[in-house]
Amino acid sequence: MQLTNARLLASICGVSAHVLVFRVGEWDLASPSIFVFHALLVATALFASRVQLLGLSVSELMTCLGYYVAGLYASMMMYRAYLHRLCKYPGPVLASLTNFYITARSVSKFQLFKEIQKLHLQYGDYVRLGPSELSIADPKAVEAIYGSKSRTTKGPWYTLLEPRTPVFMVRDKREHARRRKTWDLAFTTKALHGYDFRITKAITELLQVVDRHQEQPINMTTWFSFFAFDVMEDLAFNKTSHMLRHGQESYIFKTMRGDMYSMAFFSHLPWLMPFLKRTPVLNSNYLKFWRWIQNQIDERIKNTPDWPDIFSLLLADFNRGSKTQQERWDLHGDAQLIVIAGSESVSTTITHVFFHLAHDAHLAYALQRELDVLPGLAHDNLLKIPLLDAVIHETMRLHPAVPSGTQRVTPPEGLTIGERHIPGNIIVQVPSYTVFRDARCFVQPNDFIPERWTTRPDLILDKSVFIPFNIGTSACVGKRLALMEIRRVVAELFWRYDVGIAPGHTKEAFLEGKQDTFTLMSPPLPLIFTPRNR
Repeated sequence: MQLTNARLLASICGVSAHVLVFRVGEWDLASPSIFVFHALLVATALFASRVQLLGLSVSELMTCLGYYVAGLYASMMMYRAYLHRLCKYPGPVLASLTNFYITARSVSKFQLFKEIQKLHLQYGDYVRLGPSELSIADPKAVEAIYGSKSRTTKGPWYTLLEPRTPVFMVRDKREHARRRKTWDLAFTTKALHGYDFRITKAITELLQVVDRHQEQPINMTTWFSFFAFDVMEDLAFNKTSHMLRHGQESYIFKTMRGDMYSMAFFSHLPWLMPFLKRTPVLNSNYLKFWRWIQNQIDERIKNTPDWPDIFSLLLADFNRGSKTQQERWDLHGDAQLIVIAGSESVSTTITHVFFHLAHDAHLAYALQRELDVLPGLAHDNLLKIPLLDAVIHETMRLHPAVPSGTQRVTPPEGLTIGERHIPGNIIVQVPSYTVFRDARCFVQPNDFIPERWTTRPDLILDKSVFIPFNIGTSACVGKRLALMEIRRVVAELFWRYDVGIAPGHTKEAFLEGKQDTFTLMSPPLPLIFTPRNR
């Protein structure tokens, strides 16, 4: 009887732990503490059992522990399947029970954007991706979720880098606004002109690479990545790893690329990330990376740059503060953000622009004719070519840099989208890849038609969904710098060369090789550059 009562009590405790504690609020960052608490509780109970304080043997105590865990998870599964406020939303049954389902689909080929699109084709505009998560492909959701007047907040995905928090991942709106002011100063028109020297230097090295490989296949995916990374590393630390010069991946490049795949895995399982950070051996690469960041910051502080860089303003803001440990961590996060956010989106967009132009000689020739009549390839001159921006916009529409969208949490009172009310404290996101290809928004949505941005506005039915740099208070602060880099690289290369796809490489191979690691990762793109006869 005593064992039966103990089992019943353990089950009740498990159910109560879920209903009264874990069902409410976010517990992702507290996951190691929760584990340690339960481990200490079990250890104490085992000790008490050994000295016969509980009246239960060790085996009986472990049985009770099993009943506690069973009660906890039984309550969790029942609630998610039948009582949760998202029960009325369609989606895979397993997705309603655990986030491991969508994670498994994500990491199988690292093509989450395609998996989400399949789910929307099967279930409609509103799909339950996880126990408390909705993917929404309703065009009206874009403004409601991301607009400047939206009361949504950033979701638990933005805790992945805690305690080092770059401005992009700050969840508190007031703190984000405070830190964003400094970043805004780093991307004024005057500031951008100051960065032109560094961009020109990297473009010169990129042109030298192409010149050495003219009329032979060269994988430009790699070289565009090296270009974008060298530029942003220079803007962050006033020095570069010179990957363009040496043709080899640097430590920081390889590490950040690896981290992107880790982020893809942890995107829907943020509670696992704190374990990785705190577990000896497992966290060795993590700690090594942040030591590297600290070393770069220390060197940058000692060496004042001759040319303006982004980090100067961030460092000045840090020096005006109290220099707490959290502020130092945030500076680390911002340094990382400059490099990775500014390089991945730029390189993947450039790669896809060249993919489309290399497959369309007529369009490439039209662009070259417009470049030929310019007095020079200075960026201000490139702004006079609508076709160039049309090609870039159409590329970003078909291949958004963040294809699965960014995560938000609905306010406690919920969120109304059209005539539909979304419950409060629900994770929501709009998949960019899906809505950018929605026939309700674009005519012939899967076709590459740059004219829709110039002479054929009738091909755009709802321009409001097109937010490649996001909108509202979280809009990409580096948008103008990114576009400047993209325009200049495209112009410099197409002004000098005719560009074609290497023999044996197909459109399908490239399109099927894209990967989603939060940002879009480009597959190899072998191109042949032939000097133009002008």
